[in-house]
Amino acid sequence: MSKAHDLLNKYWGWSDFRSGQEEAILASLSAENTIVVLPTGGGKSLCYQMSALLQEGICVVVSPLIALMIDQVNSLKRKNIRAMSIHGIMRENELVEALDQCAFGNIKLLYLSPERLLNPIVVQRLKTLDISLLAVDEAHCISQWGHDFRPAYRKIGEFHKLINEPPIMALTATATPKVKEDIIASLELKDTKLIQTSFIRENLSYRVVHTENKLGAIKEMIANRSETIIIYLRTRKHCETLVEQLQLEGIAARYLHGGSTNKPQLIDEWQSGRYPIMVATSAFGMGIDQSNVRQVIHLTLPESIENYYQEAGRAGRDKKPATATIVTSARDVQVVERQFIDTISDPEFINQVYFKLCSYFQIAYGELPQDPLDLSFETFTNSYDLPPKKTYEALKVFDRIGSIRLTNLVVERFRLQVLYKGKELQKLIAKESVLSTLLNTLVRLYPNITETAQSVDGNQLSKRTGIGMEKLKEYFAALEQNKYAEITSWNCDTRLYFLEPREDNYILNRAVNHVKRSIQIRKNQLQAVKDYINDDKSCKQTLLLDYFGETNNNSCGQCSSCVTSPSAAQLQSSILDVLKQQPATVKKLSKLLETEEKTIIAVVMEMLNEELVLEKNQLFHINQ
Repeated sequence: MSKAHDLLNKYWGWSDFRSGQEEAILASLSAENTIVVLPTGGGKSLCYQMSALLQEGICVVVSPLIALMIDQVNSLKRKNIRAMSIHGIMRENELVEALDQCAFGNIKLLYLSPERLLNPIVVQRLKTLDISLLAVDEAHCISQWGHDFRPAYRKIGEFHKLINEPPIMALTATATPKVKEDIIASLELKDTKLIQTSFIRENLSYRVVHTENKLGAIKEMIANRSETIIIYLRTRKHCETLVEQLQLEGIAARYLHGGSTNKPQLIDEWQSGRYPIMVATSAFGMGIDQSNVRQVIHLTLPESIENYYQEAGRAGRDKKPATATIVTSARDVQVVERQFIDTISDPEFINQVYFKLCSYFQIAYGELPQDPLDLSFETFTNSYDLPPKKTYEALKVFDRIGSIRLTNLVVERFRLQVLYKGKELQKLIAKESVLSTLLNTLVRLYPNITETAQSVDGNQLSKRTGIGMEKLKEYFAALEQNKYAEITSWNCDTRLYFLEPREDNYILNRAVNHVKRSIQIRKNQLQAVKDYINDDKSCKQTLLLDYFGETNNNSCGQCSSCVTSPSAAQLQSSILDVLKQQPATVKKLSKLLETEEKTIIAVVMEMLNEELVLEKNQLFHINQ
C-alpha cells in the first residue's frame, strides 16, 4: 500500500488512513464485495476514490444527492482527478457525449443518479467499459427499513448484472443489522465482507434537555459563544422566526433552508466564522466540509435515530470535544407524530390523487407517456380542491414505489401553435431573421406544432437556440403580434415522469401496501426516538450503540445521563441556600444550580408538601 500512501499525501494531504479505510481499499483491490459502515466524517468517499486511482478502468458511483455528487466531482477535479457526473435531464446527444468521455477521456470516477441506472444508452455504453468497481453511496437508501428509502436503489442489483458484475462497495454511515441484511439481499451479494468501525464518538457528548422554555435554553447554550454551531429546526418558518428572536437578543445568527436564495454567501459567512451560528433545516451540513462544529442542537425531535446520528455527527469531526443536544418539551412527541405519521395518506386519498393526476394529463388506461409532464402544483390542487401537503405526500408514495418520478423545478412553459403551413411556412422560414430561425427550430422540434398547440419548455428552447429567456419571450410576443403563432404561457414547479403504463389495480395495490409498511416503520422509528429522549438513566451513547447493533457496556461518562445529578436531599439543601439569599423562580433555580427545570420542579413540589418553602407569584420563599 505504499503507492496508496503516496497518493493519499499527494491528493488529500494526509499521512495516514482513518480507521476502516485501508481495509476497505484492500478488499476492493482483491475484488471482494464489501459493505463499509463508517460514521459521519469517517471518510467513506475516499475508500472508493482511492480504489479507483489504484486500478485500471473506471469506478461507477451511484449517489442519491445531486448536490453532493456535484460537490464531490468538483472536489476531485480540483485535485486533478478526472471525474464526471450524469444526473438530471440530459438529451440523448448530451448523454452519448458524456459517455464517450468515459470511454476516451481517461475518466476515473463516473457518478450516476440511481434513476439513470437502467437507461438503455447508459447500460449499453457501460457494458463496453472496464469497470473496476461499482460503489453504492448512502447504501441504506436500498432498505425500506432504513431512512431516506429510494426505490430506484432497488434496481442496482439488476444494473450490476448488466455491466458484467464488477465488485461492489456499498457504503453508509448508519445501518442497523436489519438494514445491512436488506442491502446484501437486494444487491444479491455473495461472500460479502463487512467493514464497520465503531459508532462510538469519544469526543462527542450527547445531551437531552427537557424544558418548556426552549428559547431560554437555547440562549443559555449559545450566548457569548464564538464557536461554530448548527441549530436544526423542522420548517423554514421556524428557522426564520428563531433567527429574528436571537437577533433581538444581540446574538448574530443566520438561517438557511430550501428557500434561501443566497446559499453560497450564507455558507461562506458561517464557515469563515463571521456568523458562526447557523439555524437550518435538516439537509444542511450534508456534503459541507466543516470539521470544527462545536455544537449541534436539535430544537425539534428528529424523525429517526438514523437521522439524528447523522446530523449530530456533524459536530466535532476534528476530533475535538463537541456536544450534540436535543432540546425537547412535553408536546414535541405529539408534533412529530402529526408531522411524520398523520401526514401519511390513507388508501382512499392515494387512489383519489392517482385518478385525478391521470385525468389532469388525460392519460388513458394502459398508456405510458413518453415525455415529462409539467404542472403548477398549486393549479393542480386548486383544480380538484385537494389539500396541498397531503397531496404532495401522496405523489411521493408513487415516486417511492417506482411508478412516477417526481422532481421539483421552476420552468416557464409555453403552449404554442404555428399558424402557417406548407409553402407559406417555408417562405416565412426562408427569410433571414431571428423570427424565421426561431420558427424553423420550433417546427423541427415539434412536428405537429402547425396542427395543434404544443407544450414548449422555455428553458430547453433557450438552451437549444442560445437565446436568453427574457429575449425569447420578446420574440414570442413578436411572433404573436405578427400573427405567426398563438401563444399562452404558465409557470410550472413540478415535473413528473411516468415510469409505468397506467394500470390502476397493479399500481394502487402496491401504493397502499407501501403506505401500510411506511406507517409501521415510522412508528418504530419514532418509538426509538421517544425511548432515547425519555431514558434519563442509561448512557445516551450506549443507547445509540444498542440501536445500531453494537454491544458496549461502558458508559461514556459525559452525556446528560452519565453526568451525576445531585440527590434529592442535596438538591433541597442547595435550593434552601439560594432562597436564603432571595426568593427565586424555577427558571432561576435551574440556571443557578445547573439542573434541568423538570428536576427542580419535582424537588420543589416535594418541599412545598413538606412546607419547607412557600410559593407566591411564581417565586419560591423559605417558610420561616
